[in-house]
Amino acid sequence: MPHELGETTLCGQPQRVAALSPHILDSILSLGVQPIAYAEASTLNLRKFDRPAEQIPFLGSYVTTQPVNLGTRDNPSLELLTQLKPDVILGEYWTAKGQYRLLSQIAPTLLFSDVGENDYQHWSQSIEEIAHALGREAQARQWLTRYPEQIAAARKRLAPVVAAYPRVLVVHASKPADAYWANDSKAADMLQMMGFKILSPEDLSLKSVDEGQISIEILPKIESDLTFVLAWSEGLYDPQEGLKQQWSKEPVLQRSKAFQNGHIFFVDYQLWGSVTRGPITDKLILEKLPQLLLPLIGETGMQTDGRNV
Repeated sequence: MPHELGETTLCGQPQRVAALSPHILDSILSLGVQPIAYAEASTLNLRKFDRPAEQIPFLGSYVTTQPVNLGTRDNPSLELLTQLKPDVILGEYWTAKGQYRLLSQIAPTLLFSDVGENDYQHWSQSIEEIAHALGREAQARQWLTRYPEQIAAARKRLAPVVAAYPRVLVVHASKPADAYWANDSKAADMLQMMGFKILSPEDLSLKSVDEGQISIEILPKIESDLTFVLAWSEGLYDPQEGLKQQWSKEPVLQRSKAFQNGHIFFVDYQLWGSVTRGPITDKLILEKLPQLLLPLIGETGMQTDGRNV
């Protein structure tokens, strides 16, 4: 089977699959494959995901097994993998390439990248290879066929919002004074597909410093119609709620047009950032965007996303 590091031989259709990241988990679940083991983006004090709907953000309700917790995607447990004897280990090239040799000694290991031309990152660029490894080509074709239709339908539904509020600022933050441009996020990508204009430092004649950080003094000066704040924290669970409360107590941020108009949306980086990035992620975001944005035609109010689990 072809993958980023060459060819790996698989004997038959794998049944015991270890997924080494949220992106890989999203991809295999969309293909109808359940994991025996899983590595999250953050460290969790769990032996196994025995209540996946509660323990795995957004994707947990699609998990019918009780996967063993392998640790983090950057450092999955080789000892646990050896004990589990998976038929195949699937991972992302950028997180697992350094351990590829050791992983391959445990089980056939395939690493994938969803980065294509111009560094554009999207599941459609790796889903067919993943499906080929799992014998799920038909399921991948279904997702690829439906996806343009889903985008077109959501774009049509949100057209009145785009016309009324075309300019969108997308940032990620763990606290109000720690905001960064998030124009390479899943949220920015999806909003742009809907027809919104994603604001950038270049558009605003702002210099991006400190790896894209936006100072708390500059944020209110950015004339956006809508603002999406992608909240993250060391834990996985509902960071947007705490950040929303912190944001609302900052006098400087209260001067922003988006704040005053109630056009700030606090959402979870795990889904809306660049962590999961699979077919299920896009499906959930396309379902959530109308819920968040259509009320703007007749209602206002700072909002947060709810968990789709």
